[in-house]
Order: sequence, then structure tokens, then C-alpha cells
Amino acid sequence: MDLSGLPTELEQFVQHELQSGRYNSAEAVVSAALRLLQEHKTQGGNGHPSSNSRPAAPYRSALEVRQALSEALTAGKHHLARQLALDGAQQYPTDTQLQKYAQILAPPVSKSVASTPESRAALKANNAWMKLNWPDHRGNWVAVQGGLLLHSSPSFEEVTQQVGDVQGRNILLTKIN
Repeated sequence: MDLSGLPTELEQFVQHELQSGRYNSAEAVVSAALRLLQEHKTQGGNGHPSSNSRPAAPYRSALEVRQALSEALTAGKHHLARQLALDGAQQYPTDTQLQKYAQILAPPVSKSVASTPESRAALKANNAWMKLNWPDHRGNWVAVQGGLLLHSSPSFEEVTQQVGDVQGRNILLTKIN
């Protein structure tokens, strides 16, 4: 972090804090200062929470967010890790690691499709096939339609090439582990 643009007093303060050993970078000093300033602002400047403000997320460097995210994952606090990743990716859009964490930890997306008697029957037949035949196809991608195996291969590309577009065809396309 370039400190040359700061007023002399602030530059000296940051340098002093770095020399004290409490912080490992100028960015960490500035982040901590901003965090304290935000807390002060949130408390209305008088030590009591302001009635019209909600607590804001503390200011953290991208490195601090990644470290907190790693600690949350290690501690099994997955919801916290997800929130840290999503907030970090929004705050640091050019940080590729935070963008990747946000993508991996994003909430699952589900899609609803209309249920018909035919689609329900196909689903039941596909599930019955899976219960009976899955051990024979471990490690493979399978395409099953109406309880009948269309294709099985370790290669997803091969299965989709053989089966074609599965959209609207009640085809189960999955990998069996």
C-alpha cells in the first residue's frame, strides 16, 4: 500500500503501528482503523448504538476475508463461510480466490418443473432402475429413461453425445459413485 498520499501524521501513525509488530501490512493497519471508525459511527459517536443505523460489516482486506473464511470452514461454520465468501466477492470483485469461494459456497439453485403423471411414472421407474443396477455402473455416467438404460460410460461427453438433449425427455443423467 502506498502511504505517500496520506497526510504526514497518518503516514507516521501507520509506520509506527507496523513497527510495533501488531500488524503485518499497511493495509491491515488501515483496515483496523476503518473498522474502529465504523464501530464508532455505528454507535452514534457516543458509545451507544444509534437507533437509525444497523451494524455494518467490518472493513477487512481481501487477505483477512480469505483467512476468516478458511477458519470458518475449518471450524465447520459453513453458513458463516458462505456469507464471508459472498460478501468478500462483492467487496473485492477482482480477487479470483474470493470469486471462486463465492461460486463454490453459493446456495444451491433448484429448478421446479411441472409434474405430470408421465413424468412421475418415469421418475419412479428411473429410481427403481438405480436401486437395482447402480453397483454394476459405479464410476460411470448413466442416462436412464423410463427405467431403461440408454447409455453408460465413464465419460460425460460420451453419454451426452449418445443421448443428445435431455431437456423435457424425463431422462435421468447422473454419475454413480
